[in-house]
Amino acid sequence: MSLEIIIKTCDGESVHGSNSERFCKMDKKALLLKCIGSVLYAVSGRNDGTKVTIIDDASSKECVESIQNLLSKYRHQSKLIVRDKRDYNEATLQYFELARDSDSTLVYLVEDDYLHFPNAIAEMEYFYKHAFSQFHSTKDIVLHPFDDPSNYLSKYMEKSHIVQHGSRHWRTNSHTTCTFFTTPGVINRGWEHFENFAKNYKKDKTVCEDTTINRVWASENVQLFTPMPSLALHMQFEENMDKMVNWQKLWDSVPDYV
Repeated sequence: MSLEIIIKTCDGESVHGSNSERFCKMDKKALLLKCIGSVLYAVSGRNDGTKVTIIDDASSKECVESIQNLLSKYRHQSKLIVRDKRDYNEATLQYFELARDSDSTLVYLVEDDYLHFPNAIAEMEYFYKHAFSQFHSTKDIVLHPFDDPSNYLSKYMEKSHIVQHGSRHWRTNSHTTCTFFTTPGVINRGWEHFENFAKNYKKDKTVCEDTTINRVWASENVQLFTPMPSLALHMQFEENMDKMVNWQKLWDSVPDYV
């Protein structure tokens, strides 16, 4: 199956708060380059039929040049789209449109602060095929690579089915960020929710993942899974830290491409 990985990058401040508040204490340029590098490393052994598209939301010239340098060392087909004007909503809409309109069998949408294990892409694709066959091709499968600690807080806790496959367990889930692995068709069929999120997030207080994207995952013909433990870490704030994983050890294991 062909796979397009679509990464959205920006070296400016997060819409959720200052980059200085991230638990890794890295500046955003260093963080996004390491995270992109981890994705490229994770997919480096995949056969042809793989491409990477990066949409950059008006990062600094130095950051864009570093991303270009990183992609120049990558063996699969790649493309960098650089936006001239920074706008989170417009960039997110374009990010979703690229996935919706992709001609690949599978798409993996990745935000720029997810640090991946070397086996992340292979394990997601392996489990995707397993889950799709287990449902006899009657359900669309969606994967979110991060076992968010909030899953285990009482206010978010929910009943889950646990599936064992390969080297880990996977749990059914109901919510993601804008990072997920699925097919273009899932995005196309749920387009009104992705479009609503992209155009109105942070502009309308009622618009968030729960009122948009997560409604797609709640559809009768869609099943979302999350790996246990994580296959990628969300390098955001203290409450996002997966304490089951040594993030520094993972960080140090990812080759520096730049």
